[in-house]
Amino acid sequence: MSVTPDPQILPLRLPERTVAQLDELVRQGRFKDHQTAVAAAVERLYVEERHDVTARQKAFTRLCGALQLGTTRESLCDAELDRLDWESGRR
Repeated sequence: MSVTPDPQILPLRLPERTVAQLDELVRQGRFKDHQTAVAAAVERLYVEERHDVTARQKAFTRLCGALQLGTTRESLCDAELDRLDWESGRR
């Protein structure tokens, strides 16, 4: 019979340098413990990643809207390849 692990328990093996950095953050009083510091780091990375993805999606949407051609990611790539083929034939 297998035991289902608690989803809130995550065993980690961290490099010595990372543990030393966590220790320093806790010692400086920036975080109350290692768990809080790691949770804050993961939250920050998650927010930054979501922001990057959202910004890229908005930029692509603006580009498609500016062209007003019903452009898709695939058609944009195809158009770029066609342009490169045309330019290489002119040289």
